[in-house]
Amino acid sequence: MNRGYHEIKEHGKREFPFNIYPCSIPVDFSHVALHWHEEMEIIAVKKGKGRITVDTVSYPVEEGDILAVFPGQLHAISCGNGERMEYENIIFRLSMLMGDNGDGCTVHFLKPLQEGQAKNPVLIQRNQPDHEVFGKVIQELDRFSEIRGNGYQLAVKGQLFLFLYYAYGRGILFTEKKPGHAREKIKGILEYIREHFGEEITIRQAAELCFYSESHFMKYFKQYAGMPFIQYLNDYRLTRAGEYLKMTEENVTQIALKCGFENLSYFNRLFRRKFGVTPRQYREDQEAAAGVSGESSPLL
Repeated sequence: MNRGYHEIKEHGKREFPFNIYPCSIPVDFSHVALHWHEEMEIIAVKKGKGRITVDTVSYPVEEGDILAVFPGQLHAISCGNGERMEYENIIFRLSMLMGDNGDGCTVHFLKPLQEGQAKNPVLIQRNQPDHEVFGKVIQELDRFSEIRGNGYQLAVKGQLFLFLYYAYGRGILFTEKKPGHAREKIKGILEYIREHFGEEITIRQAAELCFYSESHFMKYFKQYAGMPFIQYLNDYRLTRAGEYLKMTEENVTQIALKCGFENLSYFNRLFRRKFGVTPRQYREDQEAAAGVSGESSPLL
């Protein structure tokens, strides 16, 4: 799954776009690169600690903390050296809660969020007074999703409405008429990377897309992504290379070239640094694990 851009994976079923994924850093993946999607995402930290960045603001999180990311917000997840974090992703489309155009909840509360007008995420820390009610919602979502009894979808929707009710009750869901201009420029860069990652992409090209000087662009991109542009580009290319190794029979050289690496030695070195194994060993490991059942995380 490609995470370094506008995520387009369908979560859950089309008629019920809701799913819960258990995740672990660095066991499942080293980090989650900067990305955005049209779904709302609730991140509930189960163990350990890490950092979630949303629209340039970095939020340290630890066991028990809950953070809600709204549609269109750029976000990334990471841990420090020697740290690990287990968490669950609750991902759903707000449209599943919406009524017709005359519905008050849709017009006043859900539609502004769906259109990307949220200015900030919601962080509920475990030592805050209202943490218990948010935590109860997470527990109930887990319970109903596991049991999946007749009509469980109704219970899930009810809990999601409760979560949004409590979030609005905090008074921090301020919205703006249009998403921030800077955020939209970054989204454009991420889309460009997704569409052209196999081609030569330079800092100069990226800067010109934003109408910035190269120096200003490098500073601006790092502020959002938490890493330099070239590092982000290489990380995205390596992620795609890992997917091709897993899903195709193309040889390593073909995949390296397909992902924008003209120097095979450079590709092998970066790949091993990211995944801890050579490309060939990675493919063998993935083939050995192919029989494992269960739905994959959205972040692989």
